[in-house]
Amino acid sequence: MPMYIPRIPVRVAIACSGVALVFQLVAVAGTGWLMWEASGHTEEDGLFRACFDGTCLSTTNNVDWFVACKAFSILALGTIFGNVVVGVLHFLREDTNRLTRLAVALGAAAAFCVAVEVGVYADKTKSLITDSAYSYGYCFYLSIFAGVLSVVSAIFQVVERVTSHY
Repeated sequence: MPMYIPRIPVRVAIACSGVALVFQLVAVAGTGWLMWEASGHTEEDGLFRACFDGTCLSTTNNVDWFVACKAFSILALGTIFGNVVVGVLHFLREDTNRLTRLAVALGAAAAFCVAVEVGVYADKTKSLITDSAYSYGYCFYLSIFAGVLSVVSAIFQVVERVTSHY
């Protein structure tokens, strides 16, 4: 099977999708969504695990908004993974017109899922952030960066689509 070298915008889009995948994977698996530190004690809350003074347990929070955040984080992870797979397929096919459209759709869907996930989480936890020693942690921000990179990936795919016709 021959290999094809995609043009630069597609390669940049693939790289953005790959980095977004790593960021979103860390955000989903990590415990750094909400952080708290006071009087020598620390707490890190994630979507699926929480740690208090280094002891980690599964999260038992089943409030509707929290379950929605979990669901949208997994949907975002899946769409970003799909975008990476479509990007790799650009190396295996000469005619990538349909792949480019699919990559744009997956990038937009991933950005939407991240926006819902982060938006709902921020809305429901903002009172903790403003009134106490809590702060948003690395996972919260990595998920935001994954969403931004998904948008950038989609933009580069659109640039490829538009410029390939000239």
